[in-house]
Amino acid sequence: MASTRKLLRSSAPARRDAVLGPAARSTELREGWKFLVGALHGHGRMLTASFAAALGWTAVVVAIPELLGAAVDQGILGHDETRLIVLSASIALLGVVQSIASGLRRWTNGLVSRRMEAQLRQEFFSKLLSLEVAYHDQVNRGQLLSRVSSDLFQIRDFVASSPAWTANSVTLVAVATVLLITNPLLGGVAVAGLPLIALTSKAFASRVRPSLSELQAERGNLAGVVEEAVEGVRAVKGFGAEALLAQRLGAQADAVRTRALSVVSLRTRFIPVLSTIPLLELMAINWLGGDLVLHHHLSIGTLLAFNAYLALVTAPLQSIGGYIVLGQRAVVSAARLNAVMGRPPAISEPPAPQPLPEGAGQLRFEGIRFAYPGTASPVFEGVDLKIEGGEVVALVGATGSGKSTLPALVSRLYDPDEGVVRLDGADVSRLSLEELRAAIAVVFEDNFLFDDSIRSNLSLGRPEVGEEEIAVALELAQATGFVEALPDGLDTVVGERGLALSGGQRQRLALARALLSEPRVLVLDDATSAIDAANERAIVSGLSRTRRGRTTILVSHRPATIASADRVVLLDEGSVVASGTHDELVASCPRYLEVLGAAPGPEEGE
Repeated sequence: MASTRKLLRSSAPARRDAVLGPAARSTELREGWKFLVGALHGHGRMLTASFAAALGWTAVVVAIPELLGAAVDQGILGHDETRLIVLSASIALLGVVQSIASGLRRWTNGLVSRRMEAQLRQEFFSKLLSLEVAYHDQVNRGQLLSRVSSDLFQIRDFVASSPAWTANSVTLVAVATVLLITNPLLGGVAVAGLPLIALTSKAFASRVRPSLSELQAERGNLAGVVEEAVEGVRAVKGFGAEALLAQRLGAQADAVRTRALSVVSLRTRFIPVLSTIPLLELMAINWLGGDLVLHHHLSIGTLLAFNAYLALVTAPLQSIGGYIVLGQRAVVSAARLNAVMGRPPAISEPPAPQPLPEGAGQLRFEGIRFAYPGTASPVFEGVDLKIEGGEVVALVGATGSGKSTLPALVSRLYDPDEGVVRLDGADVSRLSLEELRAAIAVVFEDNFLFDDSIRSNLSLGRPEVGEEEIAVALELAQATGFVEALPDGLDTVVGERGLALSGGQRQRLALARALLSEPRVLVLDDATSAIDAANERAIVSGLSRTRRGRTTILVSHRPATIASADRVVLLDEGSVVASGTHDELVASCPRYLEVLGAAPGPEEGE
């Protein structure tokens, strides 16, 4: 059990968003606002319509209390029935206009916010696909899931509410102006609390933003724990570690709860102040205004209008705290999205890609030095290797020798720190990524299949592939028999990650998929480890017969697979230490025998 705890601790997503200092928070704030403004680019026309509708609504609601006061003073108290009817009809008409403006505002800002959300989600997804493999090796996937879900929702909600809050702000200014003009004394009392509201709001905003930033980060970590537990459920059950994973989840959920409660605590301290000030103003207006009415210094209609105006702005004033939280959440979320979307990819298209020359897949590694990001020890130190077009080469080495890394440099999953990789004479760093990767197919030991039909998985990258080509690829991969035995054949849905199939079946489908892409270079990275010896021999034999015009790189520990290669290259301590046929290396290289476990020939292990 102790070893299980150690395993789980080492696999836990230890990376957390660091608590930012004042300078970093200021930068985050600026970048967040900049990102939000940029996200609205292209939605200006619809957003303008939304703000126009909101301002139209403001004009109407500000006019209604004035008409209400006039109806009381001139119509009711003035005993002017005609005037009362006209003013009442005007109020009703403005009410209809208010409803239309409100509906238009809601419709337009709903369109803007959801279109922007969809656009950002697509751009974020595209950005993730453009980032190098090294980034995905290190990133906490829960944080990415949190950004593409929770953070986008926060931004959408803020954008959706912005026209309404702009209208409320304009309404507040307009009401304050009207009140001060109508009666400076009562107007001064009505706006006296605004400076206190502004100071309280500013203090609340500065206090709540760091807490919200930490809360969003903890939510991302929680999503990471859940994602990791679900993806690794077989390992969890295999080690009997359900209780430990539940404990990890509980601890992370507690961290989210703690951060959320800190936000609640801040709201509890600030919101009552923001809610109480408008009520105190209302009390003062009615007390002072009532006294003015009693002494005939103010009409009843004017006092009624004052109360209507205060009622109009009371709700916006009381909800300022909620809007501040919404805005701060949006800024924090925008900064988190920008941290990914503003990151330049380490591996990118060359400024002026050169075309890939014709050839049979010749590879040359010249002076290659490479170390994985964040590691001190290089994997390669000056590797020089030439693989002829059409040659089948097996890469052999101890764990960590770089036999899987070397082919990854060809397709630019990683770039070497020093040196050049050439495909048919062309520096791969000068080729279009699309053209380069279309010329190379890699079959890994643990292959990913999408939750779709076998046909869709096989035609990945070549949707136009025909039935005959599929049949040939399945035959070469020794997959025809089990595919035909499935209930729906090629239309059988393989389930998430293809886990409805066995490991060997997944590997054979992945091999067939690679062959269908008609690659110039085929890399089999322990691609037959889950396949029985008989099927493996048939696959190797089939590939040998159809290898014309294609270079094949085998990464394997199986003597039978290695022996089928034209040449074996032994990697050790960052360089190529031996090269020759399997039999030659068995006879002349003790290190080669050590790596293979002293296997004398292809019969062992079959």
